[in-house]
Amino acid sequence: MLGQSLSEAPLAVVPAVTVSADILTLYAATEDFETGFGETPENTLWPGTLFSPLRVERSLLSDLLGGTVAVSYGEAELVNVERTYDDLVHDFDVAGRPVVIRAGAAGSRIADFVTLFDGTASGWYETDERLIVQLRGWEFLLEVALESRTFAGTGGLEGTSDLEGKRLPVALGWPNNITPAFVIPAELLFMAHGGPVSDISAVYVRGAALNKGPDYPTAAALRAATVPAQSYITCVAEGLFRVEYLNDGEKGAVTCDVKGAVIGGAFLETTAQIVGHVLLDRADVPAARVAPLSAAPWQFHRPIGFYAGPDDSSTCADVVEQLLRGCVGWGGFSRRGLFGLGSFRLPAGPAVAAYEEADIISATALELPSEVTPPPWRWRVAYDRNWTTQDSDIAGVVTEERRKWLKEERRLAEWANIIAKDLYRKPSDPEPVEGCFRDRADALQLAQELEAMWQAPRGFYRLQLGTQAFARDLGDIVHIDYPRWRLKGGALAVIAALSEDAEDARSEITVLVA
Repeated sequence: MLGQSLSEAPLAVVPAVTVSADILTLYAATEDFETGFGETPENTLWPGTLFSPLRVERSLLSDLLGGTVAVSYGEAELVNVERTYDDLVHDFDVAGRPVVIRAGAAGSRIADFVTLFDGTASGWYETDERLIVQLRGWEFLLEVALESRTFAGTGGLEGTSDLEGKRLPVALGWPNNITPAFVIPAELLFMAHGGPVSDISAVYVRGAALNKGPDYPTAAALRAATVPAQSYITCVAEGLFRVEYLNDGEKGAVTCDVKGAVIGGAFLETTAQIVGHVLLDRADVPAARVAPLSAAPWQFHRPIGFYAGPDDSSTCADVVEQLLRGCVGWGGFSRRGLFGLGSFRLPAGPAVAAYEEADIISATALELPSEVTPPPWRWRVAYDRNWTTQDSDIAGVVTEERRKWLKEERRLAEWANIIAKDLYRKPSDPEPVEGCFRDRADALQLAQELEAMWQAPRGFYRLQLGTQAFARDLGDIVHIDYPRWRLKGGALAVIAALSEDAEDARSEITVLVA
């Protein structure tokens, strides 16, 4: 039996009408069900109006080389033949409100039911005999601006009119050669980050480094100080610095290297730390909905650099996607509403489940993505990103080596497979992974791992299973014994996509086999 609760649906806002603070919680099940004394909710009838409870699709197929999990949760249908729900759609708004779907045996206590879905509604609508609840996960929480604060453009630290409405800059980790916000031109005062940073380690004018002066505890103290010629002084507590040119002839583009944001007294420098900060502090995802990110694979725990300037309108979702792709990892909310991180790798035991021919309704061989078919002859991963490329108006004192660095957007660590280049007439040559790694060693290690994973053709299969819907998850390792392809005699496989249907308890998995 399946049960659903749809909670906290406030009365819809109607122009010129006072909005009620009433809260409505709906309960429904696939058959009539009543909770008992001491349960939550207590002594409550769940009418048997739940008709089509849940279909979940989660996939890494478009993001085998990193990104967010693609999800689709379909709709839940409630029978409305007796017109029980007729007025709800017009009187209540459910967008963003929690929806929980559980499964359990008739007669069981609700506490013994298993949660199949913990997400939200995106909306609902009625037909003649159905109330349709459109489901979605908690991903919508990330569809907000990475930086919500903007410059007022009224002068002082609110910036000039040129900055009006633009966002405060965001510097995370170790971004190099960023273009800061020019906040007070008369004082040559710049903002590298809209808050405390660990350090502003270098400032450049037309590519030439200035001398580093003292740090001041407040913006007021920084503004009152005198800046020595050809130098810069800082207020790292507020992400600010000021410069002084040697003479007017030296004036030009100002950039800086930053050891970025300090949150709660801690400097954030790894992908896992920064993703956690974006989720919890910028998207306001409840901490209970974020799994411990310390368990993520190694590449999530290496130093990176990221910067979003005043003209950047990225959302939290955009930034998380960029950071995940940069380390060839994936992330997303599970159907139980918990955000986690992972990476797609060749299967290695132990297996969490085993499937034999009797368990498999059908099997289909699939083609791998074009990036890895045929096997690539090399992998390239970016590191040491330059956030402001410069190829003109460079100061004369800048060395040729530095000029070359300034001209390039990023460095590339490359790991080649000469055997694949000779073996295949036209081996794949994927685009570089646009990583944000600080260090070449980390980019090179990731390139080596990618080469090892895709150096030979792999098996890719879609299996329709007759049982065990909602038992598996993305990235799970399973053992499959099926009399075709690389599955003959049994093979380990990693799950890359899932489609699960609560109505018939069937599931479909897409797996990769070494």
